[in-house]
Amino acid sequence: MHAVQQNMKRGKSERVADFLVKQLKENKTRFFTAIITVIAIIVFGAFIYARLQTIKVSASDKLASAYGAFYYGNQSQGLTFLDETIKNYPNTPASFQARLIKADLMINAQNFDEAFNLLEETVQKGKPEIYRPLALSRIIYMYDQRQDYPSAIMHSNEFINKYKNNFLIKDVYLNLARLYLLAGSKDDAVRVYNEILTTFPATKEAANAQEILKRLG
Repeated sequence: MHAVQQNMKRGKSERVADFLVKQLKENKTRFFTAIITVIAIIVFGAFIYARLQTIKVSASDKLASAYGAFYYGNQSQGLTFLDETIKNYPNTPASFQARLIKADLMINAQNFDEAFNLLEETVQKGKPEIYRPLALSRIIYMYDQRQDYPSAIMHSNEFINKYKNNFLIKDVYLNLARLYLLAGSKDDAVRVYNEILTTFPATKEAANAQEILKRLG
């Protein structure tokens, strides 16, 4: 009888663990998909805006050349155009778009130091300011990829403090709770899940948080 009870208890624990692992993976995928999808839309829209508004039209033309090179599969030439945009027109909207695009490529290539420098410049000086939270979300992603959870947590909290009304805020909150769990900080994760319930009631994120809280006990 005792052995049966132990097996039942172990089975329940394993189901909870399996559920949490699944939730962690799904939340990570959702967070990064949101970043990638939205940046594609916003960068394109901002590119059009910059193309029409910026005084240095040549900067936008150079960025357009980079897009064209990537479209036709010439990554080397595309990178060259990005570098020229950043170097020759450092404070234009086009240059900050170029930084974001190049940072994505550097992250994919696991060249994290160069990616961080590009993103940090954008966080500090990005114009228009819509690029700054996009850059910061990528820093979170980069540290998560490196499994540097304390750094990812630190930058997630920075995002929440700075950009409470940003369209990515719910995903950042949910991802932060996941990061705390991965870092072994269950109490902090529970706190963040409860903040999600309070701050974003009647949302998918709140429902997700409620379900995970039940499983965490």
